[in-house]
Amino acid sequence: MAVIRYPNWLWPDFSSALEEFERARRQMDRLVSAFTGSGPSPVVSGVFPPLTVKDDGEKLCVESEVPGIQPEDIEISVHGKTLTLSGERKAEQVENVNYHRRERKWGSFSKAITLPDEVDANGVQAECKDGVLRIVLPRAQHAAPKKIEIKSE
Repeated sequence: MAVIRYPNWLWPDFSSALEEFERARRQMDRLVSAFTGSGPSPVVSGVFPPLTVKDDGEKLCVESEVPGIQPEDIEISVHGKTLTLSGERKAEQVENVNYHRRERKWGSFSKAITLPDEVDANGVQAECKDGVLRIVLPRAQHAAPKKIEIKSE
């Protein structure tokens, strides 16, 4: 078997084109995430607040990091299969201070996600502890999985 090697000057360098394509893909992911509140992964979405959605079969559990936000400054609503979190992180009022770096954001936020199933809005419970908001959403009775028994003659 013969192995043919081409000199570098004959073989085109696609690395810069691939890097540009990857950069454009990441920008499109961020743009879609900004409008839909979802993305390829929660880490990439870049929409505040970050969420984790767990499913144990009977209920959904949504956990969100909301450090520095008081529970009374957060509003939770459920409509059909859509959960919406909105609120405001208030800026600290400090006078006569020069900042060298300020990465923490403040202001209003709103994030809506589509849940996998409809939930019973009357049974939703929420608690906030140590900067983590935990929302328990019981499935609606008609959305709960049902076991079908097979009858035989």
